[in-house]
Amino acid sequence: MAIKQMLEDSATSRDKIRSGPFLMGLVGKGPALDALVRLLGTDVFVTAFPRAKVAGWVPTPGALPQQEDGVDTPEVLRHQPVFADIGDLFEARPGIRLALDLSPDNRYMAQLRAITSPDISLASSDSVLRFCAAAEDGRLAVGGGESLRKAENLFAMLVNEMDDDIFILDKHGEVLDVNRHAYESRGLGRNDLLGKKCKELDKKGRLCLEAEKLCPFQKALDSGKPEHHTFSQLKENGRVRYIHAMCFPVVDPFGTPSQYLFMRRDATEQKHLEQRLQQAEKMAAIGELSTYMAHEIRNPLFSIGGFANALLRNNSLNDLAREKARIIYDESRRLDEILTRILNFARPTEQTLGVFDPAIVARQTVDLMSMGSDERRLSVKVDIDSQLPLASGNAENLKQCLINMVKNAMEAMPDGGVMNLRAWRNNNFVQIDVEDSGEGIPAELQEQVFSPFFTTKNSGAGLGLAMTRKVIEEMGGRVLLESQPGQGTRVSVLVPVALALDESETGEKSGDE
Repeated sequence: MAIKQMLEDSATSRDKIRSGPFLMGLVGKGPALDALVRLLGTDVFVTAFPRAKVAGWVPTPGALPQQEDGVDTPEVLRHQPVFADIGDLFEARPGIRLALDLSPDNRYMAQLRAITSPDISLASSDSVLRFCAAAEDGRLAVGGGESLRKAENLFAMLVNEMDDDIFILDKHGEVLDVNRHAYESRGLGRNDLLGKKCKELDKKGRLCLEAEKLCPFQKALDSGKPEHHTFSQLKENGRVRYIHAMCFPVVDPFGTPSQYLFMRRDATEQKHLEQRLQQAEKMAAIGELSTYMAHEIRNPLFSIGGFANALLRNNSLNDLAREKARIIYDESRRLDEILTRILNFARPTEQTLGVFDPAIVARQTVDLMSMGSDERRLSVKVDIDSQLPLASGNAENLKQCLINMVKNAMEAMPDGGVMNLRAWRNNNFVQIDVEDSGEGIPAELQEQVFSPFFTTKNSGAGLGLAMTRKVIEEMGGRVLLESQPGQGTRVSVLVPVALALDESETGEKSGDE
């Protein structure tokens, strides 16, 4: 059966803001309650209707919960509030949008009509039973007649309230039906999408915007099992939106997949939260290291230096003993300075994260560092992708990292050579490569170049690449190095692309709206 539009008597709820959970109030008990409880506990229902929540249950209106004899509360309702009266339910949970009379003879329907407002939809026990039977048979979207009309309407209430795109496809990928969000988000009407192939729905060629080997519909068509995939979409404003697509085969009474339920869900905010969690875990580890260093090393070092200084002020020491005490004192001071630099390196860098154009940062770096390159016989080549998305991080800190990388590349070619700077999108990151034609770095030293205070130069503190990695990782990015002795070195920084979130969700100014 196809998904029909919402009942005319519930049309007033179309303009209601669709946000937050879709609350259902349960009244009565009987076979309809048992069937609904079985359905609520399934993974299929939770996946298909993530916003559907039970707001409360009135087992027997007019009787106190503790007066109920032999009431065995189902497992899925044990954590839900139980009310003695229908009025108490709606007074305590004013956000209810669907009320179900689960009594066998629908004895509470008249009371529900009298007490509820017109924008609250009502469903009888026979509608619930038909809906649950259709779900258990796997016939939510297959054929049907007048006997399933009420169950279909109940299904439409839930589906049309979801903030996800839902499509019913046949085995050829033709759209049989859609929910309201699918066509309203595209600025179209429902009939504009019906009968079209899923490959024709979006500008980039297919519903999931991916190759067929990654398309959940194509994979479900081949495997006969539910499939899902998360893909990214570059918006016109340069930001990236993540979409999670799922496809569920719907089988006929003979167990053969005949139609497919395809869902698309915006996963951008979830991706944003995952990145923030990963970064928080890294910063927690850095904080633990800083605390350990300060407590376990600095305290005894302070004592050593203090006692050595006291010995230097002791006039009873001969010159040889005084010289030894001075060496102890000087070395303790030197160790304290090294420890201070280590602690400063371990502490988080002060940087304000925001959204910026990495192409501008890359060009500014090249313009600044390429001055005088002709005199040094250096050829600088730049390749920046014209479709480069915006990045999330700190533009000035990225610029300083790029300056350090370009400086290292030029110093690796004292007799001249070629330096290439390339900026491009690598999946979820903006990647900027700085490549030189110098002597390269031996394999055994490649990881050490990122260690603090390690350097192959005659001058410098050895913190350049180490600080670059630290700063970029605090932005949620990565630093990579590739080098072959005699063939040059390529250092790459990857910073996260800017996600297509509202300014209110990130606390950042977009700068590109």
